Amino acid sequence: MAEQYDIAIVGGAMAGATLALALASQRRPDGGRWSVALIEAHPSAEPHHPGYDSRAIALAEGSVRRLERLGLWPALRSHAQPIDQIQVSDRGHFGGLTMTADEYGVDALGQVVELERVGPVLWQALSRHDNITLYCPDGLASFSQQQDRITLTLNSGTRIDARLVVGADGTGSAVRQQLNLGLERQPYHQHALIANISCDDHPGIAFERFTSEGPLALLPMNDRRYSLVWVQSPGEAARRMALSDNAFLTELQAAFGYRLGALTKVGQRVEYPLALCRAERTTHHRCVLVGNAAQTVHPIAGQGFNLGLRDVEALADRLNAALQSDSDPGSFALLAEYAEARAPDRSRVTAATDALVKLFSNPVRAMALGRNLGLLTLALFPDFKAGLAKSAMGWSGGRPR
Repeated sequence: MAEQYDIAIVGGAMAGATLALALASQRRPDGGRWSVALIEAHPSAEPHHPGYDSRAIALAEGSVRRLERLGLWPALRSHAQPIDQIQVSDRGHFGGLTMTADEYGVDALGQVVELERVGPVLWQALSRHDNITLYCPDGLASFSQQQDRITLTLNSGTRIDARLVVGADGTGSAVRQQLNLGLERQPYHQHALIANISCDDHPGIAFERFTSEGPLALLPMNDRRYSLVWVQSPGEAARRMALSDNAFLTELQAAFGYRLGALTKVGQRVEYPLALCRAERTTHHRCVLVGNAAQTVHPIAGQGFNLGLRDVEALADRLNAALQSDSDPGSFALLAEYAEARAPDRSRVTAATDALVKLFSNPVRAMALGRNLGLLTLALFPDFKAGLAKSAMGWSGGRPR
């Protein structure tokens, strides 16, 4: 006998967990609520102080507001490092740009949070809702679509019936693969090398520095650390992975400069290949993809999770309207409306990040001159700069309510 739910979410990381929490708090005037199943392969770790190598993500200012709306930000605030300023520069060229929180009347342009801190906070919140059932550790083995429901069979053998299935299970989405939805994959022939860095100074500034190899980003973290994302060729990434810590810091210092004083420590280094991935469709019969299952973008502008959170907000709003009218959460009309609403933002961000990669990873002199003139124009003309700031703060897809 299959367990019965209104909505099943496959994937319990950031996108899936925030969606489950958004749905759990929705109520009709008569008290009716959604029943939600959340399926996740990896249990969240117990709360603890993360080690030096904890990985971090940047939340745009708009994403922070969205998390406030979901009631999640108060629990995360103490684990966040505000971004007071963003500095953009091009190594060896004159172009540069600075944006500050004061310019745009916000407390911070964004916040950097450690994933090892966020996971336990989200899972503690999930455990407080009796209309969310966690299947963890477990995963999707197969499913079959019927007219009024989808039956999921999990790796454990458990069977679940749901009126709507949400794929929030990342770039290698099992939901997308089960549906045979096409995936457009455009490799960048670049690798991202990530690590945590300590330095002499810690001014709460996020840096995006463009080099002939690719962008180099440093995001401020707690405990006087910076989170490094250094995009480079696969060969250079492999070579730098093999360097001693001191030799690596020497090369990083040469590429970045001394805006943070001396770089004094590097933690564990990890590299991974970069590609633009887009599902050809984000909806199917009683199924919808959100976050990285729908699109995975280059980290050049830090837009990945922020774009996914806008997916979550848009889907949650439409499901809340369906709950209020006691209508079907997996209806064709609801999913079509969601897909149409998200298409412009999804297309804009994927196209913009792809264009930035091609523009700022190109060593051709004419391209370098053009991009530096562009940075200079943005710096000199406030209206142009404001457009870039809105994108960086996560407002371009619709300022959060």
